[in-house]
Amino acid sequence: MDLFGDDNINEEGFSDDSLSTLDVTEPEADALRPPKSSSFFIGHDLIERDLLDLWRSNRMPHAIILNGIKGVGKATLAYRLSRFIMKESNSNGALFGDDDTKAESMDVAQDHDVFRKLASGGHPDFRSLELPFDDAKGKFKKEIPVDDIRKIAPFLRQSSANGGWRIVLIDDANTMGRAGQNALLKILEEPPKNTLLILVTHGAGGLLPTIRSRCRFIPFDPLPNDTMNVLIQKASPTPLMPDDMDLIAALSEGSAGKAVSLIQNGDISAIHDIFDILNSVHNLDEDKLNAIALAYGKSGDQGAADQLIEIVYWWIEKLIHMTVNDRTNQSIGHIDMALPQGATLQSLLKLYETVDGHVTTCLSSTLDKRYMIYKMLRLLQG
Repeated sequence: MDLFGDDNINEEGFSDDSLSTLDVTEPEADALRPPKSSSFFIGHDLIERDLLDLWRSNRMPHAIILNGIKGVGKATLAYRLSRFIMKESNSNGALFGDDDTKAESMDVAQDHDVFRKLASGGHPDFRSLELPFDDAKGKFKKEIPVDDIRKIAPFLRQSSANGGWRIVLIDDANTMGRAGQNALLKILEEPPKNTLLILVTHGAGGLLPTIRSRCRFIPFDPLPNDTMNVLIQKASPTPLMPDDMDLIAALSEGSAGKAVSLIQNGDISAIHDIFDILNSVHNLDEDKLNAIALAYGKSGDQGAADQLIEIVYWWIEKLIHMTVNDRTNQSIGHIDMALPQGATLQSLLKLYETVDGHVTTCLSSTLDKRYMIYKMLRLLQG
């Protein structure tokens, strides 16, 4: 289906190729679903309340920026807000829903027509943009195409199919190039009535000041540990001990998405195995290095490699923090970390830069994961 066209949309608003794959009653935990099909939302009640107040007082801005670390819930709220507005602004013009009462939350039932249509990508008044996937290179592109951005203005200027609002959501909006951002400015300068542009960013500093000044900026703080523990319990397939929940929360650093990724890529014992490797990395001989590279870099198991790399980055960052705070030991959960002998702030910063450069080169060049992991461990050995 064309990004901003209505081709192949049936009379109910669904694209024919999506009806067979959408199932909002699937048994998978709601916390593990992607934002467009998840009703689970936690930890940002004040933001939701402020947006509800704007809606109820008929002061909803034409453009908002949801900014914060990856995985903190920005896209989830973006879809939650979009579903709510689409449901409330119906064709009979009722501002607060079918019964003309003021909504107290943005909840929309998963079996509601609006929920299903947004989850399938088949709602005629809603479009989403994100980084496209390059099938040839097997990875996401680095920039949202300018041609996609240029389709926003004509889409928003069309009449709503249901007499309500029209919404465009741009995920990873900070990856728009200068040409794309300039194209976006045209619609921000003269926004049509009853339209909303939602920009989800992991670093709003990448946006032009002229774009930021025309949007309502909404910052997302990292989720606190008590909230993270609730989410971790929901996402984990098996019950976790308090120390293990604390460890995953620490590794996630307030990012729900990172916590879910860690849980999906391996159980808690796999995380402990990685820390055992890191704490003994200077004692690993050639045979052990090759065995680890083979185990974590085997074909068809990208999750194990991803989990290892994620924890390596975190581990080096914590060592850096330890040097800054003049600490030689630190315990997180029941994981003990010790500053390597002779490590300095400068050497650890250099190590992080070298490891990151190596991993980035290997991933961008689709080099063998076994080599990537072997060389990464050698770099950690110094």
